[in-house]
Amino acid sequence: MKSKIISIIAVSIFSFSPSSIVIFNKACRGCNISKAFEITALSILMLLGVAGASPFAYVANIDGNNVSVIDTATDKVVATVNTGSSPQGIAVSPDGTRVYVTNCMSNSVSVIDAVKNKVIDTVYVGSYPTRVAVNPDGTKVYVTNVESKTISVIDTATNNVTAIVKVGNYPMDVEVAPDGKKAYLMNFGIPPDYQGNVSIIDTVTNTITATVNVEKAPQGIAVSPDGAKVYVVNSNSYPYYKGTVSVIDTSTNTVTATVNVGSCPMGIAVSPDGTRVYVAVDMPGGYSGKGDIDVTSIKGSVDVIDTAKNEFIDRVSVGSAPHEVAVTPDGNEVYVVNYGSNTTSVIDTATNKVNTTVPVGGYPTVVKIGPVTKFSSTTESNSTFFLNPITRTQNQTNDTGMAANVGTVGNQERESIPTKASKDAPFLSPIWVLVAVLGTAVFVKKMK
Repeated sequence: MKSKIISIIAVSIFSFSPSSIVIFNKACRGCNISKAFEITALSILMLLGVAGASPFAYVANIDGNNVSVIDTATDKVVATVNTGSSPQGIAVSPDGTRVYVTNCMSNSVSVIDAVKNKVIDTVYVGSYPTRVAVNPDGTKVYVTNVESKTISVIDTATNNVTAIVKVGNYPMDVEVAPDGKKAYLMNFGIPPDYQGNVSIIDTVTNTITATVNVEKAPQGIAVSPDGAKVYVVNSNSYPYYKGTVSVIDTSTNTVTATVNVGSCPMGIAVSPDGTRVYVAVDMPGGYSGKGDIDVTSIKGSVDVIDTAKNEFIDRVSVGSAPHEVAVTPDGNEVYVVNYGSNTTSVIDTATNKVNTTVPVGGYPTVVKIGPVTKFSSTTESNSTFFLNPITRTQNQTNDTGMAANVGTVGNQERESIPTKASKDAPFLSPIWVLVAVLGTAVFVKKMK
């Protein structure tokens, strides 16, 4: 593996045909039994679909110009999707059908169809886009443009940039409140002090309604599931290098607590129940501030915070230079991408131990996990269960109103997302098996 030197400051009909009435009468019981078995089998297969589903984890690999798609049921990379140049941010739509990837060197957002794991659209935004977020109803996408010092707002129905919001110095990350009414934008700050802050944006008017100062050189932001708290991870680079997490009370827009973590923290995520915060830390043992760092030679960690007490409670060793972290919808696992070792570590939240390590692409920088998807009774020839169809659109613009050529995207067929059984779900709930068996018994009785 080549050496990776970085600056500390830088930045998924039944039928039969009897020949005669006599043959039919003799064979009737056998046909009924055979049909009953067929119906039972089909019922169980369909019930497997609703018994549970596992989401996909999407990892942006900045060196490979692609996204690794991890099946969280098996922790295997099932697809690699080529994107624009140097992908740095990922967001998944609430229904799991679309994945939005910011390409910082292409000044664009790649829109991925999560069914085919294929880019179906490209939206041009501002200069050096980094992070991206989708609102709770999936109608808007928010993109941070570091060099432009703006946020681009994309309408997901048309894939057009419909608004540009001027913000603070070097906007690095963005999250949307659970009710969709506010977007929280983290600004990294500028030399010499790198004073960081959070801009609070009204998503109806696209205006900044408040600004909350945090600490120096913040790197990531997360919102609690109830929207009551915002967590900002601060790297506090030169000359301190003391990692912290600022806790913002959204009712007063004030910092109510500060939690110490390891040196050079990067990404942050909150558990679905809001009881834990997970922070990716590059150098848990501390950093003197002298010289550049070969990130392949250091061991990173995920620091765990108890949100009830706002206290550091545990540290989990992972790969080299972890950059981002995400929690599965059930809260059972944490995925962290290790920039220095080209891997993704999977942590069991019950034990705070790494269960497995998944090789991904070159220099992974961010990970996001889609929702648990539900099944419908629609099937294709391969017997994979699908959601109801969704549509795609054709147009897109950049921050200057320039339209991009998207070919025949608007003419492509309607698609739906495949799903799979969860590794955490039982083979089949006994209640559903009973329902299937009783339904079969009723059918046999009627046929008699």
